[in-house]
Amino acid sequence: MKRRNFIKTAGLLSGTCLLPNFLLGACSSSGQSLPSFGVITGNTGGKWLEADPKKALKEISAWGYTDLEFGNTFGMDTESLTSFLKDVNLKPLIGPTDMAAMNDTERLTSNIKSCLELNKEYIVCYWPWTDNGQNKKADDWKQVADNLNKGGEICRKEGLKLLYHNHDLEFYPAEGQMPFDILVPALNPEYVNIELDLYWITKGNQSAIEYIKKYPGRYPVFHVKDMDHTPDRNFEYVGKGIIDFPSIFKLNDIAGVKHFIVEHDNPADPEECIKVAATFLKSLKF
Repeated sequence: MKRRNFIKTAGLLSGTCLLPNFLLGACSSSGQSLPSFGVITGNTGGKWLEADPKKALKEISAWGYTDLEFGNTFGMDTESLTSFLKDVNLKPLIGPTDMAAMNDTERLTSNIKSCLELNKEYIVCYWPWTDNGQNKKADDWKQVADNLNKGGEICRKEGLKLLYHNHDLEFYPAEGQMPFDILVPALNPEYVNIELDLYWITKGNQSAIEYIKKYPGRYPVFHVKDMDHTPDRNFEYVGKGIIDFPSIFKLNDIAGVKHFIVEHDNPADPEECIKVAATFLKSLKF
């Protein structure tokens, strides 16, 4: 190679390595990749999945997904659904519950039964309130932790692991305290841990990296959700936005994360959204 061309090529390569890891995937990467990943079907799959669940789920499997987070049965009875998901190599991993169930044993038992019938491992409380969650005090958040601990103990006895899913409201102060910092230390890790939504913690103007370091081992599941480049910071297809997933995933061992669940609350094209995320995550190195 001529010296002039060598210098030009070397300069281009050097400039490339100055790009952020989430745009590059590589230069300073250690070469790790995700062991597996899944998708939450209800919102992310949308009407595309509803229209023909079996076809959509087969495609999801073909794109490389292995785990599912869901609450319905896709129009199948339990036995048929279990058999179908086994045939297409998709694991029912996570099911839903709510805060009302934490103080209603009958309701929680019903939620648990629905999960166990499909051999799910986790059950998630997606919202800490039975209202819109506005104007809560520090003591209200402490009560949330108490309620979750009670529900989590019941779940554990039945063979399920209870998770709490964050939004951004946990990162806006209540009486000078960050609600997330009230909740997590008060949650018994034997009974309740966190499904950390990487979009919502960012929307709350906080760093997922710092909170992983602050509460190591508390995040068995990540919701892998991206944020767009606009001032409104809306949802984006995973890999197309601004969230630096490689830097977060480098802390997987510290976080204690075992499962990575793709989510988009309202994709314009659910099929494309899920496919794009799979392509990105399969090629991602960190």
